[in-house]
Amino acid sequence: MRFLVTVLAVFVSACAARGPSPQVLAELGKADALLRQGCYTCLKDAQAIYTRLSAVPKPVPAARQGAFDAALLIAIRERELGMFPRATLDRARQLAATLTPALPPLVAPAVLLDAAELVIGDIGGLDPEQRAQFTGRARPVVEPANPARRALDAAIATNLVADYLALAIDCEQSRLRESIDPAAIRARRGGIPLMRFRLAMCPKPGVPTAASIREADPRFTDTLLWEARVARVGSPTRGIDLPQVVALLTPAREAFPASFAITMMWADNNQSLAEFDVALTGFDAVLSSAPTHRDASIGRVTSLSYLMRHEEAIVTATRLIELGTWHIGDSYYWRAWNYYNLKNYEPAWQDVEKALTLLSNSSVYMLAGLIEYARVNLPVAIQRFDESFKIDRSNCDAVWMSALVNVDQQAWAPASPKFSTAMSCFVTAAAVAKGDLDRLEALILRGSKEPTPRQLKQRETYQKQIVTAEERSAQAAFNAAQGYARLGRKSLALNHVEMAAAHPRMKEKAEALRTAIEKMP
Repeated sequence: MRFLVTVLAVFVSACAARGPSPQVLAELGKADALLRQGCYTCLKDAQAIYTRLSAVPKPVPAARQGAFDAALLIAIRERELGMFPRATLDRARQLAATLTPALPPLVAPAVLLDAAELVIGDIGGLDPEQRAQFTGRARPVVEPANPARRALDAAIATNLVADYLALAIDCEQSRLRESIDPAAIRARRGGIPLMRFRLAMCPKPGVPTAASIREADPRFTDTLLWEARVARVGSPTRGIDLPQVVALLTPAREAFPASFAITMMWADNNQSLAEFDVALTGFDAVLSSAPTHRDASIGRVTSLSYLMRHEEAIVTATRLIELGTWHIGDSYYWRAWNYYNLKNYEPAWQDVEKALTLLSNSSVYMLAGLIEYARVNLPVAIQRFDESFKIDRSNCDAVWMSALVNVDQQAWAPASPKFSTAMSCFVTAAAVAKGDLDRLEALILRGSKEPTPRQLKQRETYQKQIVTAEERSAQAAFNAAQGYARLGRKSLALNHVEMAAAHPRMKEKAEALRTAIEKMP
């Protein structure tokens, strides 16, 4: 529509021979096409053309309007991609001041700017403090009667930017999303890529997939973040393909290095894949721009801890504790974990006790039990291990450790059933790891190619988990058999020693124990 208005203006002024040259018209047409194509680089290229044409000795009014439109769309896209530089929106406000009063089908810049403030964008990579810093407000709930949103309605049919803004606002608000009609938008906009992209980002039936947008135009790296979020959800049959999530986020991060949302998701998923050194580079990249970013800081602590860089992890955890507000319990937990691994048990105990007042999960009770065991405070260690297993029945190590402490106390009556429980727990753990390995092998088979280095590493991890769980199950069965034998419970002792003997590494010891048990009265 803006292009048609530009052409009409040229014809009206042609008699005076003062209209834009054919070259200028061609440049305007190119910029208009780029704006409609809608990818981030397309919008930036359009803005560059509009800005250049606005600076010529006889600037073209349509170029100034185009520069404003492009700047506003870029600002919205940056929010949608998890970038929040106020400078982009400020640039749009500066351009708005240079425009002449709008005539239909154009819209007053103030209407568009007010509506732009309603767009939330992707705040997934921001801490609450930074969200307030970049957006200047809490997450808004846009009521259907919101005047800034309703002001767009009169211009939706004739103004592309107003149409995009209305769709962006409505898609983010569940109360407004119900009224979106994808078919009507497609009919109104004739498949303009800019609008197809925004529809694809909308969680509503009948919209294009994000992947289809990028397939149609490879410049649309803008969609990679949404594609990764879809892949992160997974499916009931195939589960979550974390390597695929990382594969999507890697080029997204290269395209949009300023996006905290992309970098944090990339780092978090690498951490989930045990790529701790890689994840650390992502967390550090965020911290280089935002030194107090709490989520990146706790991610850094976790990665450093698993990399056994204990002193560095303690320094970062201490800084988080000093910052206050967020992740305090986790910071005390990880600082205690690192002190424990350095065999510095007293500060580890002090920190884990503080963590227990802020967290109530299996891991913190497990760590507390290990620290108390190292401090030879056996009764409290048992309590901590028992609470850990009570919270998470898949934490086989917790019930195993509780039984071992009972053995240290020569308390065979509570130790034996705990070892029996640990045996069953490790059997289940081995089955879970086998299921994970089967899904990985199926994924490799579907790819019809050699496994990637990451898949090879995953395969090795699952195989080790299976071997370890099976061996620990046999050890637990052997210990339970010993305990029941000491208690004179011959039948239970024989049942468990048979299970222990089924494992090759325990066979010889188990058979010797069985011989001794069979001699019992």
